Amino acid sequence: KQSEAEIDERFYQLESTRIIEHSETVRNVLVRFKVAAAERHVRRIEQLILDGLHHLLRKDGVISKLSIDPVTYRISLLGRDGQPLSTERLSAGERQLLAIAMIWGLARAAGRPLPVVIDTPLGRLDSVHRRHLVERYFSAASHQVLLLSTDEEIDDVLYSKMSSYIGRRYLLNYDDENDATRVVSDDY
Repeated sequence: KQSEAEIDERFYQLESTRIIEHSETVRNVLVRFKVAAAERHVRRIEQLILDGLHHLLRKDGVISKLSIDPVTYRISLLGRDGQPLSTERLSAGERQLLAIAMIWGLARAAGRPLPVVIDTPLGRLDSVHRRHLVERYFSAASHQVLLLSTDEEIDDVLYSKMSSYIGRRYLLNYDDENDATRVVSDDY
C-alpha cells in the first residue's frame, strides 16, 4: 500500500509538472501571437497614416517612412534622405497634418465610420495645406465631421469648396449685454 501511495504521489507530481510546463508553453505561444498580431495591425496602421499624410502634405516625400513601436506605440519618422526626422523639425502646420493623418489612419483601420471633431482645423496651415485639407480630407474623413472654426479661418473660397458637403452650420455670437453666447442657425 505504501508503495502504491508513493507511485500515486509521484504520478501526481509528474502530471502537475507536465501541466505547468505545457501551461508555460501555451503562455509563451500566446504572448508571441499577441506581439505578432499587434505588429501586423501596427504595420497596417502605419501605412494608413503615411498614406493620409502624403495625401495632405504639399511637400512630396518630406516624410518617407513612418514607424510605430508595437510595444510603446511611439511614432518615428524618416525624412526624404532616409534619416530619422524629429517632429520638432516639422512646421506647426505639418505637425497638425500629422495629427490629422493619425486620426484618419486610425479611423480607417477601425473599418467603421467614426465621427470626427476638429477645433480650428486650418489655424496653423498655409494656403496649400488649407486647400489640401478642405479638398482631400474633410469630405472623406467620416460620415460626420464637425468643424469648429473662427470667422476668419474659412474664407469664401474654401467655404464654396466645402459647401456641397455641409449639412448644417451655426454661428456662435457672444452677447455682451447678457454675458451669453447666442446660437444662430444655418440661415444667417
